Amino acid sequence: MSEIERFLYIYRQSGLSQAAFGASLGLSKSQVSHIISGRTRPAREVLDKLVVNYGIDLNWYISGRGNPQEKEETALIELMNQDAAAGKGIFIEDHVDTNFIPVPNVLIRPHNPSKLKAVYVSGDSMIDEKIFDGDIVIVCPQIESGDAIYVVSVGDNLLVKRVHFDGIKSAITLISANSSYPPRILTGKELENVKIEGRVIACLHRV
Repeated sequence: MSEIERFLYIYRQSGLSQAAFGASLGLSKSQVSHIISGRTRPAREVLDKLVVNYGIDLNWYISGRGNPQEKEETALIELMNQDAAAGKGIFIEDHVDTNFIPVPNVLIRPHNPSKLKAVYVSGDSMIDEKIFDGDIVIVCPQIESGDAIYVVSVGDNLLVKRVHFDGIKSAITLISANSSYPPRILTGKELENVKIEGRVIACLHRV
């Protein structure tokens, strides 16, 4: 794997758009393109941000030896004392207490732990996606597009759903992973009350 391929690996694993990934490194979209094409190499400041923001082992990036990520086993993720409903919706609390929980790095790489959030799951509408009542989902607020599972605010309710974005019809479909819950299509003014809180990147099950 060449240095360019290692840079591409980090970019693709981040799940971010090229512009958002560049912004996380202090680069423009065109500067990212120049690195990917081999026209330029990342400056030291960019390498430092790869380490800080994505937990990259700098020795691996430069030499290709070792593992992509540094070897800390766990990272602390901010846990919101708020349920996200895998069901019909849970009212969003105005002032939510927070705590921190240790999460295995292998579950969240290459995301920056300080940028992630965690919330409890309540309900059974996502059981076919192996997300169960009482689980904790890890959310990346920086990822707000592309069909995937998200934590979503709809009005005063917080939900965990698979989201399908229909740009042609200007609609969002919230899809449960349980046949007991039909899909919900939001269009027009309904979309004004929708906020994508972030993509679910991992789930911690209760024992």
